[in-house]
Amino acid sequence: MISRAMKRRILLRGACRFVLPVMLLCLPQGGVVFCQTWEEVAQHLEAGRLDEAKRILLNQGDELADEPTLLFYLGRVEEKGDLSGRYLKNVADRCPDWAGASEAALLVCKYDFCRDMNLAVVERAGGSEANSAGGEVEATLLWLSGCSFLAMGRADSALHKFEQVLRVSPQSDRAQWAQLGRGDCFFVQQDYDRAIAEYELVLDAYRYSQAFPFALSGLARSFARLGDPERALLYRNLLREKYPHSVESAGELLQAELCAEETEEGSRAEHFAGVRYTIQLGVFREKENAFRLRAKFQEQGYSVKIRSKIIGGKEYRAVQLGSFASHQEALKLKEKLESLTGQSYRIVIP
Repeated sequence: MISRAMKRRILLRGACRFVLPVMLLCLPQGGVVFCQTWEEVAQHLEAGRLDEAKRILLNQGDELADEPTLLFYLGRVEEKGDLSGRYLKNVADRCPDWAGASEAALLVCKYDFCRDMNLAVVERAGGSEANSAGGEVEATLLWLSGCSFLAMGRADSALHKFEQVLRVSPQSDRAQWAQLGRGDCFFVQQDYDRAIAEYELVLDAYRYSQAFPFALSGLARSFARLGDPERALLYRNLLREKYPHSVESAGELLQAELCAEETEEGSRAEHFAGVRYTIQLGVFREKENAFRLRAKFQEQGYSVKIRSKIIGGKEYRAVQLGSFASHQEALKLKEKLESLTGQSYRIVIP
């Protein structure tokens, strides 16, 4: 069975391969001689002719053997992982003030992370964060540190790194994964209530992100651990509904932990347990936005309520429509509303 952490590493492996079919490198060139050949090298790289680009790089001569730009590009086109890593480590270790040193360190960290060398990742990323130019590079270094700390069982240190990502780069691509990582940290610490709050933030703030299905899975597992099979079943159903092609592996992950059965058995369990479902239209910090959305649907004759939620010590207002005895009943109206409005909603247990 593939764990969620392993799935995330598989996703990352797509970004850590050193050989790409098409690549455009845009770091500053260091030497005059190398600058003269850059246009030709770039054309080969863009066309996917890596062997030709590598030949030109290797023919630059001994006088440029220690040129950081040359070493960096050799690391990017080299097919052998160990040799590629050696080029990039030379750049990161011997030329820390060079403009592309943080980028080189990041590539080395990705490579080590894919090989489960977590301590090496933490040490190198920690030394490179201060020298990075910020933005996506710094966010990814922090995120890799957090994932490595978590893999080593140091959840508190991982939390600190994930918090840094959200604080210094809230708009970066890694923010969604940092928020998910916070949920994973609390789950590992068996603080399932706090894990649920963090996973819910992924659903509310990163609705269309790659982290979304992992958050659904985390919510299902957290509710199962809290002895709440009805809510666990709800999030499993949501995972099946939104991600039908990935639910098989996710279902295997959840099967041993979920107490409720699916299909007709699940429907009977909903009835006897008195579970009610509602359609969540949105979650807002500003109450005026919540009131505005409620009024819009009330004008169409729907019963809409606003419920207060405390997440991460902050108050949010959830706008929820209707009350349904079964998930299937709620799903039918949700799909109708989505078709009419062009928006995406989710089913929750109030």
